[in-house]
Amino acid sequence: MNDFRLIETMRVSGSGEVYLLDRHLERLSKSAQHFSFKFDLENLRAQILEAIPHQRTPACLRLTLAEDGAVKVEAGPIPTGYAQRLTLSSARVNSNDVFLYHKTTNRTVFDQARRGCDENTDVILINERDEITETTIMNLAVFRQGKWITPQVSCGLLPGVMRAELLAREEIVEGVIPVRELQDGERIRCFNALRGIFDVVLRKF
Repeated sequence: MNDFRLIETMRVSGSGEVYLLDRHLERLSKSAQHFSFKFDLENLRAQILEAIPHQRTPACLRLTLAEDGAVKVEAGPIPTGYAQRLTLSSARVNSNDVFLYHKTTNRTVFDQARRGCDENTDVILINERDEITETTIMNLAVFRQGKWITPQVSCGLLPGVMRAELLAREEIVEGVIPVRELQDGERIRCFNALRGIFDVVLRKF
């Protein structure tokens, strides 16, 4: 039995709609297939819909899936806001690390990268080729030549649900961003399906 679980964190609107539910289930299905976890799509969908709070207020649903197919869905408040500043991680991630590409309870690399940061600071992760990848909880994009460019998945990052949606809307495009190109004080666009979209200032020093 694997000692980790797959995770999806989903936003529920005040009308009871789960934002980008099909994209969440598609990503979960791909991760389950990769790790050979049991996956029952209709059962998962039913448990998600059953867990939606009856009171009509925005909420967060946190789903975990175990290797044997056991599902747990918990409802809670949506996290408010995001970091006020970003800095560069002093450690490097390895783009061959399979856990970078799947959302799981194995968050060792992210916890280590953010160690020493206060609650208002997150870090930009950098791979072994000195390419930026993501923050510890958000995908990101930088503005270059009139476009918002998000790192390619092959750089070593989670294929985020909101990232997929923004790519489909053509609001962002994929590319490779060497860390040396980042400028102190520039705005970095950060996003995920649960929290939304935030522009955060980079402080390199």
